[in-house]
Amino acid sequence: MSNQIYRIKDFSFRYPFQQNGIRWNGEFSINEQDFILLRGNSGSGKSTLLYTLKGLIPEHINGILEGILEFRGHDIRSLSARDKMKSGLLFQNPVSQMIQRDVRQELAFGLENLNFISADIDHKINKVLSDFGMQELLYRPLIYLSGGEMQKVALLSILLTEPEIVLLDEPTAFLDPKSASELLNVLSKFLDERTAVIVEHNLSYLKSHLSRSIEIDKEGNFFELQLSEIDWEPELPALERSSGGKEVLHLDKLCYSYPGKEIFKDVDFSMNEGQIISITGENGIGKSTLLKLISGVIRDYSGSILLKGKEVRRYKRDELFSHIGLLFQNPENHFIFQTVEEEIGYQQEYLKSIGLTGHETQNPYTLSEGEKRRLSLAIVQSMNRQILLLDEPTFGQDLENKVKLIKMISEIRKSGKSILIVSHDLPFVQAISDEIYTLTKQGFSRFD
Repeated sequence: MSNQIYRIKDFSFRYPFQQNGIRWNGEFSINEQDFILLRGNSGSGKSTLLYTLKGLIPEHINGILEGILEFRGHDIRSLSARDKMKSGLLFQNPVSQMIQRDVRQELAFGLENLNFISADIDHKINKVLSDFGMQELLYRPLIYLSGGEMQKVALLSILLTEPEIVLLDEPTAFLDPKSASELLNVLSKFLDERTAVIVEHNLSYLKSHLSRSIEIDKEGNFFELQLSEIDWEPELPALERSSGGKEVLHLDKLCYSYPGKEIFKDVDFSMNEGQIISITGENGIGKSTLLKLISGVIRDYSGSILLKGKEVRRYKRDELFSHIGLLFQNPENHFIFQTVEEEIGYQQEYLKSIGLTGHETQNPYTLSEGEKRRLSLAIVQSMNRQILLLDEPTFGQDLENKVKLIKMISEIRKSGKSILIVSHDLPFVQAISDEIYTLTKQGFSRFD
């Protein structure tokens, strides 16, 4: 076909020293002006295919690549640097895409490599930040950005270079609902007469934007599914509500600021034994920071955080960490060993509960992002703490694994433990939470 961009047939990839790789059976094409949804189970290889289409595999990501993979009729393994620049890839984990110190430097990097002059770079950056309402982030150090803000910056850095093809790996994973809708609307306008392939589990944002859907089943067969056959808002099993037992955590007039910037103030909140409470809120409002304050990772705050009636800052760190387990937003922050089984202390029941049986000897960093998240959940669960703080636990998870996560959380609560969750996944938090709060600069409000 004259308008064919990519052709993929019998695609497979395996990392060095990995026993089992991924394999897709069948053939499909990606054509000019397609906006394709790529769907499949977590760990099925969707991200790996995007890396291959970008030309990162096998040149920059080492492994054994097999099958027919063509870009405009030529083997994708021999793409020129010029051809690679025709596509832009948004990684699933935005932290892995940040290479500069602040937002302006990050946004300017691609344009500088395309030899734009400084005045044009400033004009383009100011316009795109204005379009997204992000002007205040221009000189913000990247280390002070939330995951959602990083995701936006990573996407804008790609769009500024105006690639012909956009490859998107979970672009709404860290975005609040308002930001996710706005992003897809702006992205849809940008993609006019361009081509896009998107991997996304939050399907409700995509319904009005897609042209095609490619599915990968558990046996590795891929096929095209009509958009009318997709369940855009699948229902999750709901847990019974509980008021829990005695109070274990209490926040009173908690305030926190970064250097020169107030994040939130006057946060009042309490949580009881056996409760599941979720926190939502806009990107950058301080939800992840709140979990770090409660867990003692950050200790510079005003107000009060009482754990079992004792101020958190009065606990020694090892004593505090014996009570609280924190799931970081970035799953790689949890990894310290060479194999999956070492990470969870060889406790096979945890691997089984998260669907990672068979990955025991695999290096954690070679897992998919969804598998990394499930492993980090198992690591936190294996700590056996009284209070679990979970930051975006459904990141990278398909429906099947969200259901498994709900079952895991239900079992944790039955043991009397308390769970505090930060998430933008509203269907998930509505299914599992005893109470839901929205964090604003002025404190907490009940989520309606």
